[in-house]
Amino acid sequence: MLYLSSSAIKKRTISEVLRECVENGIHNIELSGGTVYYDSIMEDLYYWKEQAGLQYVCHAYFPPPRQDFVVNLASCNDDIYQRSLQHYFDCIEQMAKLDCHVLSLHAGFLVEVGVDQIGKEITADIIYDKKEAMERFCHAYESILSKARQYKIQVYLENNVLDQGNFKRFHNNNYFLMTDYVSIMEMKQKLDFDLLLDLGHLFVSSHTLGLNYQEEIRKLNKHVKWLHISENDGMLDQHKILKVDSPIYCALLELIRPGLNATLEVKDTMEQVKANYEWLNALLAEYCSKYEE
Repeated sequence: MLYLSSSAIKKRTISEVLRECVENGIHNIELSGGTVYYDSIMEDLYYWKEQAGLQYVCHAYFPPPRQDFVVNLASCNDDIYQRSLQHYFDCIEQMAKLDCHVLSLHAGFLVEVGVDQIGKEITADIIYDKKEAMERFCHAYESILSKARQYKIQVYLENNVLDQGNFKRFHNNNYFLMTDYVSIMEMKQKLDFDLLLDLGHLFVSSHTLGLNYQEEIRKLNKHVKWLHISENDGMLDQHKILKVDSPIYCALLELIRPGLNATLEVKDTMEQVKANYEWLNALLAEYCSKYEE
């Protein structure tokens, strides 16, 4: 099944996003970042679900907190760590009320990231001890997984993106967890998790680390349980419309199989987003049908 990320539509509130999705015939929504907190957010989510038959899954920074912060389950800052854990505990309880049974998390960071640095330059003024950060992340993940299971919510873990600008500022150190096959397998040795593979993230990270993207895809194929799909130039995570015959498109074709869900995570005009969603939805259905023949 294909979902559209709510971050694809630039609106202030999630209710405005959902209205635009409904008006354009899109009913499978991955609730994600990009909108603001307001008191009636849960009532609006329930309203659109009931009125339009929307199906939700939840990703990372949702519902938006009252006060912005960067969620980091690997943080060695106790305040950030506890707020990150509580964010997901609250999220699980709220999503269960909406009959939402999928939650995907970001892998952690070994640096302290400010709200103003997300998607931009990360200064890495504060660098965590990797062993301690990994232990914290694993403990946090297990705690979240345990709570999610109480509500029959499936949890996925997403790979991070390392671009060349941040890599250079880190003096060629990789301070992000799960950016490539080796670091994903490193986490696999510590945690039993279902991998959400962001194809755009892996494309950028492969360029940065001098890795062969298609070989990374081949090695990760059997581990992939969900996909995030968007296009970029290999330099930055741009969330562009997917293009035919691009390396990311070719990777997608290699990974498609029945039962593998995906989210289109692009940013463009509503007309372009809708067209890309409908084309991709038809493509996935066609390939899965061939797979089953």
